[in-house]
Amino acid sequence: MARGPAQKSTGGPDFFSKVAKLKKGAKVGILMGVVIAALALFYYMYYSPWQAEVAVLEGEVATLEQSVKTEQQNINKHNSIKDYIQPVELTHDYLKRFLTNEDEIPRLIQIISDLGSQAGARVMLFAPKPAEPRTDYAEIEFTMNLEGQFVNVLKFFYSLSQMDRLINITSVNMSTPVMTDNRVMMLTVQCQGSTYRVLTPDEASKAAAK
Repeated sequence: MARGPAQKSTGGPDFFSKVAKLKKGAKVGILMGVVIAALALFYYMYYSPWQAEVAVLEGEVATLEQSVKTEQQNINKHNSIKDYIQPVELTHDYLKRFLTNEDEIPRLIQIISDLGSQAGARVMLFAPKPAEPRTDYAEIEFTMNLEGQFVNVLKFFYSLSQMDRLINITSVNMSTPVMTDNRVMMLTVQCQGSTYRVLTPDEASKAAAK
């Protein structure tokens, strides 16, 4: 007896057909497994790298914020210093008016002697030292000895303060008064001081080089 052609096997029901035949609890378990797998895949492929990048960026932001804070503190400190700069510059410009532009020690000696005579005091010694260049001026230290009555010595110092140049008296030593034959009390006074002048071109270039 002849047989008909054999039917090809379909290989059984597919995956979804099998799932459809499962109980409700099994279906829920499979669904949760799929969800968990999807979440795990999302975490390791997207969320975890993003978190690492965020942590790096947060660290950089914290570093920058600290740098900004430090710079702001520096700015505040400099602003407080700036409040003192202008008065100092104005004082410096004012004092520069009293700096002579020439090395006129011989003439200064004569001026000091004349001021002593006008005040009634005798300048016995005025010995300047060599000029010492500073940043933008030269300082000339000197030793000066006077003889005269106390009031006349005060007049002499007052005359020095009225000169159109800076003269700084750093120390004054008065010896024991001596009574003269005409009953006048005389003092001998030893002084240390300094005066100032602008730098010569050569001195200015050396100061700038330092």
